[in-house]
Amino acid sequence: MITFNVVREQYGWAIRVDERMITPFWSRDLAIREANCLARAIRCHGECAEVIVEDAVPSEPLRKTTDKRSAAA
Repeated sequence: MITFNVVREQYGWAIRVDERMITPFWSRDLAIREANCLARAIRCHGECAEVIVEDAVPSEPLRKTTDKRSAAA
């Protein structure tokens, strides 16, 4: 299982895999969108992947995706 963690950093947000930072983002939404794209790409190759967002509120609605391919999966 590959886990993409979206975490708050000193100057914005970042995606981390283990302790490594992939890339910084100015906004939480952009970081979440990119983490979801990365996870989707990994899943296309048969691997398990998840996205965990730091400080996510359990009652917060999931963001809808416009990617038609993920709806069929």
